[in-house]
Amino acid sequence: MLRLQDISLKLGRFRLRRVNLNVRAGEYRVLLGPTGTGKTVLIETIAGLHRPDDGRIFLDGRDVTTVAPEARHLGVVYQDYALFPHLNVFNNIAFGLRLQGDHGRRLRDAVHEISAFLDVGHILDRTPTHLSGGERQRVALARVLVLKPLMLLLDEPLSAVDRLTRDRLQKELKRIHNELGLTILHITHDLNEAFLLADRLTMMKDGAVLQEGTPEEISKHPASRFVAQLLGIENFLPARVEEGKRLFLEGLGAVDPHILSPWPSGHGKIFITIPGWAVEFPDGGETGQYWWRGTMKIVTVVRTSTSVEVRLGSEKNTSLRTAFSRREAAQLPFELVPGNSIEVGLPKKGIHWVARDETA
Repeated sequence: MLRLQDISLKLGRFRLRRVNLNVRAGEYRVLLGPTGTGKTVLIETIAGLHRPDDGRIFLDGRDVTTVAPEARHLGVVYQDYALFPHLNVFNNIAFGLRLQGDHGRRLRDAVHEISAFLDVGHILDRTPTHLSGGERQRVALARVLVLKPLMLLLDEPLSAVDRLTRDRLQKELKRIHNELGLTILHITHDLNEAFLLADRLTMMKDGAVLQEGTPEEISKHPASRFVAQLLGIENFLPARVEEGKRLFLEGLGAVDPHILSPWPSGHGKIFITIPGWAVEFPDGGETGQYWWRGTMKIVTVVRTSTSVEVRLGSEKNTSLRTAFSRREAAQLPFELVPGNSIEVGLPKKGIHWVARDETA
């Protein structure tokens, strides 16, 4: 459906750097990256608002690199919704249809059909100032979906609403994708949002694509420390690889090299990445599941309304972070009190490695 071929663009000090992207028809693709990484510029380039300095854009097999935005048949929804404040909901939704020359019964039927689909039929007479954030977002979606676009481009569509509304709208986007079979390109910096919605993820930084794959693929094998950090991984243990497939972790000593797959050939210094959920507290039973086991002290405990975050430390300055739900924390066989010593186990599942000398 969408193919970007070596897209490069300079806007002031910012650059898109030879971006390549393939989005299949019917796919829900999420671009994930921090603020300022170029996600919005990329979407606007796809929509035709910026012409790339180099590279080609293909939509449905057609080269649209120099085609005007209105002739690309794309639907774009921005985080601020961009509704017309002087028009009511009906006329906001009908705006694009009128530009296309639709009118009369055909226009009214199209507006009422999409309004019913998105549950905004009861607010058609209201103006945007009298709508909630969730209602404004659904109206913005209705305004583009009524035009039956080839593809939907969503620019941080859920960033301006409260958590409860965001949860409802995430489910709504899932429903739109499943029921309409629409190809969607959605940009966000929210990891949970990305994992909930994406068929495939594209990770970006500084105008460049770092990695792409399914959420599961990227979670298991992040390509760099930066990607791992985007995925919420906080534990990076410095390690050294030596000849003869020997592996040494700073502060933990020699460990079984078979925990790493693939083996980091050609890398002397690496980080072992350990997700927070892969930090366990053995109960004294089976030990074979752990590649390392030892005693650590609780350094800090931070409690929120839903979770308990814990930082652990060893005598040799190795630090690990993990988190529990409040319910899980209450069921632990020991108290989460700074200074307490506890037994810690690192299971073989979930670990990976990244190069220590990379800068991405």
